[in-house]
Amino acid sequence: MAITKMKMVVVSGPIDRFDSVAEKYIYGRDIHLENAMSVLTGIKRLRAFDEASEYDAVVKSAENIFRLTGGIPQDSETECKEQTADEMLKFIDEINSHIENEKKEAASLSAEIESNNDAIKTLGLMNGLNVDMAKINKMEFVRYRFGHIPKASYKTLMTYLDDLETVFIKTAEDQTDIWGFYFTPRLKKSKIDDVFTSLYFEEIPLDKTYSGAPDEIKRMLTNRNEALKGQITELSKKTADIIADLKTELIGIYNLAKKRKQFSEIRRCAAHGEMFFYIVGWMEAKDAAKLEKEIGKSGDVVIFNQEDAEDVKNITPPTKLKNNPICKPFEMFVKMYGLPNYREIDPTPILAFTYILFFGIMFGDVGQSAVLAIVGFLAYKFKKMDLGGIIGMVGLAGIVSGFIYGSVFGNEEILPELFHYTPMQPMENIMSLLIGTVCMGGIVIIFGMVLNVINMLKSGNKGEAFFGHNGLAGILFYVAVVLLAANILLNLGIPTVVFVVMLVIAVLVMYLSEPLTRLIEGEKNLFPTGGMFFVESFFELFEVILSFCTNTISFLRIGAFAVIHVGMMMAVASLSAGGGVGGMLVTVFGNILVMVLEGLIVAIQVLRLEYYEMFSRYYSGHGREFVSLKNK
Repeated sequence: MAITKMKMVVVSGPIDRFDSVAEKYIYGRDIHLENAMSVLTGIKRLRAFDEASEYDAVVKSAENIFRLTGGIPQDSETECKEQTADEMLKFIDEINSHIENEKKEAASLSAEIESNNDAIKTLGLMNGLNVDMAKINKMEFVRYRFGHIPKASYKTLMTYLDDLETVFIKTAEDQTDIWGFYFTPRLKKSKIDDVFTSLYFEEIPLDKTYSGAPDEIKRMLTNRNEALKGQITELSKKTADIIADLKTELIGIYNLAKKRKQFSEIRRCAAHGEMFFYIVGWMEAKDAAKLEKEIGKSGDVVIFNQEDAEDVKNITPPTKLKNNPICKPFEMFVKMYGLPNYREIDPTPILAFTYILFFGIMFGDVGQSAVLAIVGFLAYKFKKMDLGGIIGMVGLAGIVSGFIYGSVFGNEEILPELFHYTPMQPMENIMSLLIGTVCMGGIVIIFGMVLNVINMLKSGNKGEAFFGHNGLAGILFYVAVVLLAANILLNLGIPTVVFVVMLVIAVLVMYLSEPLTRLIEGEKNLFPTGGMFFVESFFELFEVILSFCTNTISFLRIGAFAVIHVGMMMAVASLSAGGGVGGMLVTVFGNILVMVLEGLIVAIQVLRLEYYEMFSRYYSGHGREFVSLKNK
């Protein structure tokens, strides 16, 4: 119903013209490529092309360069002159060499900045020290170390510092440590170092080339860092200028490499003989006709063949769904179950109609459904969410049912008084609502079996169409049961024997469906070997009859949830009966809770009805998706 009509197309020509033909007639087309080797089995000495992947490195390298300058360009028109992959890589490698050199220089400068920052931090711990560091470093008979010592150790040091041949000059402190210098005679250095090490003194090495007081050195290093940062900026600007000068050519190479990369996809699926290549794929009928006309007018040495999908026997055509804007969001649910086979009826419009109908009956409230509709359509418009479109449409259905039930945010008095009509309130019509939904379920089940008959006939499975429990035999059985029940309940006056005969015929046909199928297919051995056939068929038939009953009763949930919705809103109304701010808050949060909680449950229950009670009767979902080369 909404599956796009497909044509299998075969494009062939001389091997030496493969690239030009692929570029002119295949590249960028809405075509689903097939493996020519597996399709053209009748052509002798057919071989696959060697896969060409040398353009992958070009595309990736170019993309890495573009990311450094603001992102990958979307300009698909700019192209360069014809080049080999090696020539492209050579051009890109030259740009990369500039980038790598800039990175190395920048890394070296950044390392110097980091080292200077560490030194500035260390010099900041020499508060008030107004001594030229060069003079300290030039002392011949005295050695020093700078570092920090825990405060507890510092107290210990102070108790016997006078007994040591050393001087400790404190320069800074925090909550745990003391920073400073200790000086000692050169000949006593090892002994004093051992003492300070035992007191957990940790040295901070100082650059021996420093000259001037600590504050002067800090200023000098700060200025040096600013200069280094300027050099890094200049390097980045120089590289950016180089890339900008070559950007047009780089974009051209990038686009050509992407095209060649896609050619490799075409080449991977294509095949060739001694002289000719073959490209096989699927196209929409209108696109195939357009391509045939284009090739015919060109005068190129290209052979084009197309064949209706229905005539192709050795391969299943891909499925491309095509639905109107109302049904399209519901393709999401269909794909969750599985795409339809090309020769199946697309269930999307049926699912869309029944899903909207069932949800509307189960969630009938004008106010709450309007909120769902607004939120859903906004999400669909701005976020492009299919689920948003679904929520919006079921919200509209809930508004319609809300007017029938006379309910707006759980209040069943506003609408009837405003529009002067008598609503069909679920709580007062429980039995009618339940019976109505079961009857509706029966109609849906019969409709599903009719669709199954059509699907089976389209796929050539006449046995299942005529004798299967979801075929004509199943329809006869189910209709007979429904009419018999109606005859008894409504006293229609039709002789019961009529329905009994219908049931007996339907049961026998379903019981013997396998032998009857073999009969119409012309097979000689009608009954399977072994005596278990009759026992297995009996239990299978019992299960089928039971499934008819359970599937029908399952539709009770539609009416039941309509009643539950009213019950939940009555509970909210009772809790908010006190009025005031508290009552208002209960009403608001109660409505939000019902919308979210029951809306989610109803959505799941309706989807369950679609999958188990409907799809299981007429839909297989074993199709494969149409994957366009253009989208790739």
